[in-house]
Amino acid sequence: MHKPAFPFLISGHKMLFRLIHLYIQLRWVLLFCIVWLGVPANLFALPIKTSILNAEEQEVGQALVYIDYVELQDMEGSAKGRLGFVNIKGGFQLFVVIDDGQQNLVGSAKNRRLYNNEGELLAHYDWTTFWSYVYAPDGTKIGEAKCIAFRGICSAGIASYLTGLLNQ
Repeated sequence: MHKPAFPFLISGHKMLFRLIHLYIQLRWVLLFCIVWLGVPANLFALPIKTSILNAEEQEVGQALVYIDYVELQDMEGSAKGRLGFVNIKGGFQLFVVIDDGQQNLVGSAKNRRLYNNEGELLAHYDWTTFWSYVYAPDGTKIGEAKCIAFRGICSAGIASYLTGLLNQ
């Protein structure tokens, strides 16, 4: 007996169900594509940009926060330096480099404290859910920034900016 070339054309009710199911799936795919293309690219992108405020709550700089480092800029957008994680012997440490073309190491951070290369304590930093705060060794407030993600590295970065460590 001769079999039809397109058997799905013969069995009507099964074909109708398959077409409706396929139609619904394609509508969802189309809707997803339209939404995906309509969402701005910078909605999910890093860096997270935050303003650095001094003790008088005036904007003095900007921090571009990534997952494992922070780029620090002055008000004009010129790069001042970076603070980032370095894996040394299985442990992570935070180091500060100045953006002078040579990437010179100028300080480090650990245990919510910022140090220069000579090991002198420059600042204490801490954070809450949304804000990061920087204090001088005597406890006076130096400044703050709104850090909504990666708060530890963001706090250390703004501390290195506010203490003047990057102005060498």
